[in-house]
Amino acid sequence: MSELDLCSRRQADKLIQQSKVLLNDKPVPPTLGQKVNPNETNISILTGEGIPNTSAENIHTMDHMHLNRGETVILNKPKDYVSGQPDPAHGHIPAVRLLTRDNIYFPPHPHMSELKEVLSNGNHLHFGKRFKDFHDENATSTLLKYAPAGRLDLDSSGLLLFTKNGIVAKHVLNSLEKEYLVKVEPVTSLSRDEQRMGMTMGSLPFPPLWDLGILLKGGKRLWDDTRRLKPLVHAEWVEEGKDESGKWNGRGVLRMVLQEGKKRQIRRMCRELLGLHVVELKRIGIGEVELGDLPVGKWRPLTDEERLSLIPKHKRQ
Repeated sequence: MSELDLCSRRQADKLIQQSKVLLNDKPVPPTLGQKVNPNETNISILTGEGIPNTSAENIHTMDHMHLNRGETVILNKPKDYVSGQPDPAHGHIPAVRLLTRDNIYFPPHPHMSELKEVLSNGNHLHFGKRFKDFHDENATSTLLKYAPAGRLDLDSSGLLLFTKNGIVAKHVLNSLEKEYLVKVEPVTSLSRDEQRMGMTMGSLPFPPLWDLGILLKGGKRLWDDTRRLKPLVHAEWVEEGKDESGKWNGRGVLRMVLQEGKKRQIRRMCRELLGLHVVELKRIGIGEVELGDLPVGKWRPLTDEERLSLIPKHKRQ
């Protein structure tokens, strides 16, 4: 069951102990470690209604809809929090420490009741039983064991997913589109990294480029990268700054959608290809999961629909 990605080994154990696994239409005795003929085909799992279900697609759906509830959560990461483990030399706070009971957010109807059910019945989010004090650095917590799926740098904010599902993490990193709002202004000086790489102000476009076609065509290289950039899925101006004569002044807000996500890619594309400095960067969507009205610093588990959207279709069947 685990090797077929139906569930984890622990979840398979739980199903067996609950007598929900049938062999030849008879419940398997609730004893762990039993062996089954590898050629056996008449194996089924009881659905919530007590009906044997041998459809691989339905078994996957049952598994992902119920057994793994709470395995992935969404956080609206503030600036100045790191997505992963912090560098001890800098002492930044990891964003996972915001996943506390006090920071849970319940959106308005119709999802409030569903998410409360996930928190009470999910396999990963039992605060009363396993949640520890986040102020104690030596404490271990269920949520502290979650890993970010698609990171945001220290200066960026917005949608950050944490998951215990490796399939979800891989799919988010390699396949799903990410959507960002990017506030920009003209570049006025070189960064330390640009100086270190040997760039000059003449290396950057001047005046800044309003036309975003260069991002949509792809094929360009960042200064120290041998690989060509893939075309952005979408790029548009959602706000444009104007000077007194009504001309674009190099300021505004961009909406960008991309699949690949190299380190500081958006910031570097804006500077090196457009001559624009990123003032603020906020991620607002990953695949079908949207940041929505989730307040800054708050988090919630995903709905069943959102969670299923992060699982590759071939893994659901």
